[in-house]
Amino acid sequence: MDLPIFIAYVISLTLISAQTTNFVDKDSKLVGFGEPQWFKDNIPFVEVPDTQIEEVYYYRFSTHKRHLRYIHPGVGYSVTEFVHNVGYSQKFGTINGAAGHHIYESRWLRNPRYNEDYINFWYRGGSSGNQQYSEWIADASYANFLLTGNKDFITSQQEGLVNNFNGWNDRYEPALDLYFLSPHDDAMEHSASSEQTDDGYHGGLGYRPSFNSEMYANAIAISKIARMNNDTRTADEFEGRAAAIRKGILEYLWDHERTFFYHVFREDNPSYELLDTREEIGFFPWRFGVPNFQESIYERAWEHLFDPQGFNSTYGPTTCEQRSPWFDGNQTAQCCWWNGNSWPYSTGMVINSLASQLRDYGMTNVVNVNTFLEVLYKYAETQYKNDKPFVAECHSPYRKLWVCDSYNHSEHYAHSTYVDNVLGDLLGIVPQPNNTFVINPLIPSSWPYFIVENLLYHGHNITVLYDADGSKYNFTAGMKIFLNGVLAKSQSQLGRMTLDIPAPIVDESYAKNKMENYAANANGFGYPMVEASFTSAWTSVWQVVDGRIFYDYIPSNRWSNFASQNEVDWLSVDFGPGRVKAVDNVKLYVYSDVVTGEGEVDCPTNVTVEILSASGSWTQAQNQVSTPSLCVPNDVLTIHFDSVQTQKVRVTFSRNKEENWFVGITELEIWGPWPWPQVEEKGTYEAEDGYLTNAKIGSSQTASGGSYVGEIDAENASVEFAGVWVDETKEYDVRVYYSNAMVEEATMNVTTNNINRQIASFPHTVNGWGQFDSNTFVTLRIPLQRGNNAIIFKHGSYYAELDKIMLVL
Repeated sequence: MDLPIFIAYVISLTLISAQTTNFVDKDSKLVGFGEPQWFKDNIPFVEVPDTQIEEVYYYRFSTHKRHLRYIHPGVGYSVTEFVHNVGYSQKFGTINGAAGHHIYESRWLRNPRYNEDYINFWYRGGSSGNQQYSEWIADASYANFLLTGNKDFITSQQEGLVNNFNGWNDRYEPALDLYFLSPHDDAMEHSASSEQTDDGYHGGLGYRPSFNSEMYANAIAISKIARMNNDTRTADEFEGRAAAIRKGILEYLWDHERTFFYHVFREDNPSYELLDTREEIGFFPWRFGVPNFQESIYERAWEHLFDPQGFNSTYGPTTCEQRSPWFDGNQTAQCCWWNGNSWPYSTGMVINSLASQLRDYGMTNVVNVNTFLEVLYKYAETQYKNDKPFVAECHSPYRKLWVCDSYNHSEHYAHSTYVDNVLGDLLGIVPQPNNTFVINPLIPSSWPYFIVENLLYHGHNITVLYDADGSKYNFTAGMKIFLNGVLAKSQSQLGRMTLDIPAPIVDESYAKNKMENYAANANGFGYPMVEASFTSAWTSVWQVVDGRIFYDYIPSNRWSNFASQNEVDWLSVDFGPGRVKAVDNVKLYVYSDVVTGEGEVDCPTNVTVEILSASGSWTQAQNQVSTPSLCVPNDVLTIHFDSVQTQKVRVTFSRNKEENWFVGITELEIWGPWPWPQVEEKGTYEAEDGYLTNAKIGSSQTASGGSYVGEIDAENASVEFAGVWVDETKEYDVRVYYSNAMVEEATMNVTTNNINRQIASFPHTVNGWGQFDSNTFVTLRIPLQRGNNAIIFKHGSYYAELDKIMLVL
């Protein structure tokens, strides 16, 4: 992007963001939060008369922020489930089981890049992990579109959506029109439906109301997206698939006598007998609109939610009904028992389902606004530990005790929704595919007020407030909608409101020409390489570039020089041999446990950025300006300087010797003045800029940009060119510049966007290893989708080195 265009884009965003209201004292909501400006820039601010519901709301945005992880230039952001990688996590530490929850939570953030990078990963840059656990990613992706209004982005994802859906075909039973999988693969180990098998941990294969409802929702989402693409064939196909799945759920998983949806064992069950126990997943179908609107029998299921012999408990709902012989509500420490514990993953779904019952089906003899609020309040009350907001994996149904709460592992666990339950369910923001804004709050008449402010909807700023007598917000009484800072609609009573709004404001400049962090290294080895003059034995130098930003004492994620005897210490980042980048600012996310009373690490007294010059000496970056001018503990310090090209950056820190305090950094980012990729010729992507697996960067005077990637030799060695942007979906000629000094022809397996696969052949080159020229390339015909694409070159036979790829535009 040209600099004047980029500046104009930033100014336009600033003008839009200025056109808002200022009823909420935002600073008061963020006391104790690290990096408060991020929240002001990104979240809708909410006030409700229930202290716990509101307090947990802001806390859950802070937990979500902890799990936003910057991965790699071109890839951008993902969302993690655990704060640190676990052994069964997939590419980039992701786990698909809670991805739907992640997307539903992220969609409320004002910065669209978080979710669009994450969605793009699942459909273009992901892997076989897409079918690791049951998921509703297509449904969530469409829900994200409803909030952003970015039609071009969601329609460009259709091929990946369909491909991912079809990835489940091997678990589809056409005779029943139902999908099957084990309770374990539905994220429910040791459940009532698994304990009755020979393998209580995994359970046997079965037809489950949860997974099938999610697949129904995925099919509905794909059909709607296909309609937007004017793809009638695909739309009709997936509408038909959705109808068939819905029919299968209602016919085979519903028990009219016991009025509930049940798991059905697939094996040794020729008559498809239903499970003997109601499980919480039996409420999931309402979340996705599965029950028949015309048959009142389905509403009887809700009686079991409020039955003390059913799912109703102090910190419930329980994961299976308490009358069941398989119920165990006495767990105190063991993980992954879903036959009684209170499980936020599932509770968020149940609250979604309750809201759907009220809005889409109507009140019942037990479901009304007040009972809905009781369940939401119980969910909020559950999310505390030591009188502070907290969420882990699961909670005792009877005691104020987090059961699955392992040290430095599952704290602030990202495996559920809550923000979406407040904004979408309680306050009733119902995003639409057209140019309307709808709010239909599930607020009891006894509440005197509520407000949501700083909401970005279809690119417009929205504020909705209700003030029963006008005294809370010093405005006239009633319910109001403000559009871009101007009162647009008002009504005297509490209830549903609809407002026509202008067309969506969507500027994809941030996506086409991303600003990227060249210090990121999610692998923890290789390049970019980080080194330090001293590293405390209790911290890790690699955690400073791992893409995770949070300021907790526990769980930990930082570098510090605690116990160093030096007055000045340093961190350096080496981009890789010959990998010279233009950079102009460093962001330091400064950790302090002095301000929290937990330790002796605090702000440095002085910070200086140094650049490795061409002569090999360290020199200070020119005209350094720090923002803010003084370091703020547990916040970001940005140091701008004159743009310079370099392979290495070093940051020096002076510590507070008088107090004998030390320096801590949770993340160090290095950004460039120009959008990624930094190339002279449009459509060029350097191999050394890619995400590398078991491959190495080498320097070469003949290579484009001075470096290349070699040693792509191991069976799983690969180079991923991520963020390959095109404006139009079609096939492109892609030139691959390479070196192969062997006599034998080399091959590589090339995968594009998880879908297209081909074998690329690389004949012998006359130049030696690491030697390249402008005439030595092979041309591949590669189908690319509009937006960011991922092209992965994986080792095949013999050996070839990669310099760059160039799209013939």
